Amino acid sequence: MSTQIYVSKKLEKLIKNYITPSGSTENTGILGKWNATVFFTSGRKNWLLYNPKTHYSLILENLSAKDLPNIREMIAEELQLQLTVDGIDATQEQVNWLMDEINFLPTDADRSATAHINQLLYIIEFHQHPEYYKSLAELNFDLNDRIFSLDGSSRFTQLTKPKEQMKKILGVYLASSQDKPINPSQLN
Repeated sequence: MSTQIYVSKKLEKLIKNYITPSGSTENTGILGKWNATVFFTSGRKNWLLYNPKTHYSLILENLSAKDLPNIREMIAEELQLQLTVDGIDATQEQVNWLMDEINFLPTDADRSATAHINQLLYIIEFHQHPEYYKSLAELNFDLNDRIFSLDGSSRFTQLTKPKEQMKKILGVYLASSQDKPINPSQLN
């Protein structure tokens, strides 16, 4: 499966050599596209990945230039760990299949995704204050447990949580008795 991650301009400057030209966007994976940005806490570089389809977020902590050659494996490992923390059964082999080929692309200027990312960054910044301090791992769990509306912010008829949406989508493709997920073409 091919996974497209559209990076912010700030992150693009840090990973120039890993950016794929935007013209090479073929079909996306089961989870659709992701958006990513970089943020700093206590002088450490962290990445925030956000999936607009499920509103699921993933935080990669304390990254440096030496981590970039293995960033694809780090994303898959961190996603599998976060799925486990959120109560979603997925083996590392299944997650590796989902995130088999990761392409970093220049920003797609998705205003909705940017707004959600900015809201998540505000929440992260707020909880880094000494009075309300939470670790980034705790925050990532909280971010995936917050309520949002599938209808958008104007109507609140279909309330859900990011981890519930992720579980619903992955439940179609992942079966705990097998290491390889079901091929999406076989479901039709």
